[in-house]
Amino acid sequence: MKDDSHNKATTSLATDGAEVRLLARRAIAVLAANGNGRNDGVTRRLEQLLDAFVAADEDQRHEMLLRLRQDSVSADDIIDHIIPAVARLMGERWAGDQISFADVTIGTARLQEAVRALGWHDKSRQKIPESAPVILLIIPRPEHHTLGAFVLADQWRRMGFRVDIAMDQHPRQIAERLRKRRYAMIGITASGRRTLASARELVDIIRLTVARTSPVFIGGSILDRDVDVLAITGADHTARDAGTALRKCGLVEAGWEAPSLETSGNVGTRQERR
Repeated sequence: MKDDSHNKATTSLATDGAEVRLLARRAIAVLAANGNGRNDGVTRRLEQLLDAFVAADEDQRHEMLLRLRQDSVSADDIIDHIIPAVARLMGERWAGDQISFADVTIGTARLQEAVRALGWHDKSRQKIPESAPVILLIIPRPEHHTLGAFVLADQWRRMGFRVDIAMDQHPRQIAERLRKRRYAMIGITASGRRTLASARELVDIIRLTVARTSPVFIGGSILDRDVDVLAITGADHTARDAGTALRKCGLVEAGWEAPSLETSGNVGTRQERR
């Protein structure tokens, strides 16, 4: 018999169905545009990718990614559209008890590894000048949803920014970072209410540590909740995507479309989805 937390999580995921379908459509459109007449079906290819990322045989996902690149699917499209879609579908399967939480944990870690690897092999990301503005992206210690932050960081690097990621660090370590380096913008990702207290502590530390305050924004799926994020955390802005964060923090004027922060792999424990 399923417990109450499972039922609430399933209901929560059901309300995200439209978003899942939108992500899938975007990913399928990329696959269809670059499929070169493949006959295995673009929808099935997305499902095969998911299977590969949770499979015991690690070679499967490398082969699937290689096949995508051979079909002329760019690294950017894989990172921005396909990997987030796979992550969301992974969450759907987990909520439906089709895969285990261990599968989700392993699969999400591998998706994150794929983002790093794809970005690393793209030479344009390695040519960012030392003088470029630096962004600090913080994943607070209670936060388990990390994939979206790595996708976001990759998007900023493509735009010519340098990005530091602080994951699972004590606030004292964050303060030390701030004393050593000046950041043009600081982002904090949050998926659930319990992360907000940590975000508030981090914002307070930023204000106390940085002589010339860098703008701070909050992103993540917490923005979909009925919560006054700015009042609770004391941050300057909220932002759902890379371009909005830059615009609100005064780093760009023109628009730049990107997948929203909360769509970039939001899977976690069932209790966190309550």
